Amino acid sequence: MEITLVKASGPGDQDRVWLADAGKARRVPVHVVHDLPHLAVESVFGITDGLWSELAAGLHSEAGRAATARAPKRHKSGRIVSGAAAGVPTSQWLTEGHRRAKTITNCVTNHWGDGQDTPQGVRDRVTASQDPVAAALLDGLDDATIARAIDAVRGLLRCWAQVLPGGTLTTSWPLAGSHR
Repeated sequence: MEITLVKASGPGDQDRVWLADAGKARRVPVHVVHDLPHLAVESVFGITDGLWSELAAGLHSEAGRAATARAPKRHKSGRIVSGAAAGVPTSQWLTEGHRRAKTITNCVTNHWGDGQDTPQGVRDRVTASQDPVAAALLDGLDDATIARAIDAVRGLLRCWAQVLPGGTLTTSWPLAGSHR
């Protein structure tokens, strides 16, 4: 599946993302800076029930409507889902697989600077998350695969940062050559 990301062209504009498969394209609800790491991690680790597989399957229709009809005020607050999810725990609107992929992606991305950005640092953060299924997934991966996910996240974010306003980045789900 081809993914086309279009960077906002200026103030008041917003990033847009389309998925294309078999000649049909549709806009999907993605917050690029947050969800590109999901793309890298889910691809490298072979996660088939996370955000990108759900988007590829056409799920998140409510969020899709919100992303394509978002009010500028909501855009500024970084909201990508409709008001139905406002203040509601993620357990009520994200699937178990998506939540787990989110946990693992956050552990790889390490936005909070919690420990080292190394395979062992990722393992430590996943252990601290107290999600035994996420820990079991990591147990089945070697350090080289975890390091590849760290590098893939950094590489995708670097590519996106280099896209000029109004420009595009085209990639795929899953990322080519990324599976373990």
